[in-house]
Amino acid sequence: MSNLAYKVHPVEQAELVNTVATAMDALIGRLSYDESFKAALANNPKETLQATGIVLQKEALEAYIRSQPERFEQASEALFSRVDSDFLMSLSAPSCDDPK
Repeated sequence: MSNLAYKVHPVEQAELVNTVATAMDALIGRLSYDESFKAALANNPKETLQATGIVLQKEALEAYIRSQPERFEQASEALFSRVDSDFLMSLSAPSCDDPK
């Protein structure tokens, strides 16, 4: 887990959490009605999220989990009910295209 809580001012951390929570809500909402988005997400998750502007930063997600665990749990359950179980694994897998 990152040290975001120690590096970012509480107000900035709250903004990051709100931003990632809103992004997760947008992702869940879009998955509920857009079958072509769902298919694209299954085939190329990173590229699809990037193309739609949905950003799920690791540090912000970690802060979200710490600061609003119940809300994160509800969002996670909603997300997992709409995507394949391998979806998050594909997001966390290293990409050959990453310049790192």
